[in-house]
Amino acid sequence: MIDDFQEDLAPKKSKKSLASGLIAILLIFGLVAGGLLAAGSTIQEFLSRFQVEDYSGEPGPVTQLVILPGANGEDVARSMVDADIIQSFDAIYRDMLNANLVIFPGTYEFPTKLSGAAALALLLQGGNRVTVATTIPEGFTVAQILSRVEEELGIPASKLLSAFDEQMQRLPDNLPSIEGYLFPATYSFDPNPTADQVVTAMVDRMERELANYEIPLKESFAVVTLASVIQAEGMLKEDFYKISRVFTNRLDRGIALQSDPTVKYRFEGNLESFQEGLKDSDSRFNTYANPGLPIGPIANPGGLAIEATLRPATGDWLYFVSVNLNTGETVFSETLAEHEKAAELYRQWLRDNP
Repeated sequence: MIDDFQEDLAPKKSKKSLASGLIAILLIFGLVAGGLLAAGSTIQEFLSRFQVEDYSGEPGPVTQLVILPGANGEDVARSMVDADIIQSFDAIYRDMLNANLVIFPGTYEFPTKLSGAAALALLLQGGNRVTVATTIPEGFTVAQILSRVEEELGIPASKLLSAFDEQMQRLPDNLPSIEGYLFPATYSFDPNPTADQVVTAMVDRMERELANYEIPLKESFAVVTLASVIQAEGMLKEDFYKISRVFTNRLDRGIALQSDPTVKYRFEGNLESFQEGLKDSDSRFNTYANPGLPIGPIANPGGLAIEATLRPATGDWLYFVSVNLNTGETVFSETLAEHEKAAELYRQWLRDNP
């Protein structure tokens, strides 16, 4: 009887306990809700605290974001919030950590009011980086480079000249100018580069080119000077190596180089009569009047001219002359008599193409 009584009593106690628990939960929830309402909040506002704020509409106007060297993901995320590219830090940061993002410093364009996912996609692609560029062709002189950089990058020539002076200490002693050491290439920079950044990039590029042949900048006078003359004389790739051999043979035998571009360089290419330039025997750029290399480079040589200087073709040529200025066809000769015949072909071409 007692056992039966206990069995009848147990379920009733369980039901009572369950009811009491439910009542307690409802009371707690009511107290919390009441407290939130008393504080002027709503349940919706309370729950929204656990949601990530993120833009979802149409993007806004484009803006620029500058990522500084050394910036990490957290820095970039906060900068994007400050620029109104994204609505909140949490909209992008967690995904940044999962994306294995590599951050490159620079200036980037983003639409404003993007979702975190859209902003991260642009950041990963990197195609929205903003750069300015200038292209220096092989054989350009310093004067031409000054004009090109001033036009394309907006840097005054006066500031570039000051930057040239700063770089001279890296170069061979007693150079008349930085001519020859501004490597011809295409250079890209973040917006508004300084003159020092541009000139340093060009000299650094020349240093790397010479390092391919284990030639330090300080010991590069002969190579860069001869390469500049070859650059000024050559037109066709295969002829660069032959021209190099002609000049190397002449230097080895103590014969004057007799290069027209060196004479013209003394007058920055503005000669009414080439014969006038030849008379200027005091000019160390006159390779008719003075044996050996000119006092310095006469242009900025590219990689082909430098390679040809160091790896001349095999041959006994002492002369060359272009016989067609349109095609660049050039005749190489071992004797003066052969050269005179080739020179007559050049003169005939001039008569046919006044």
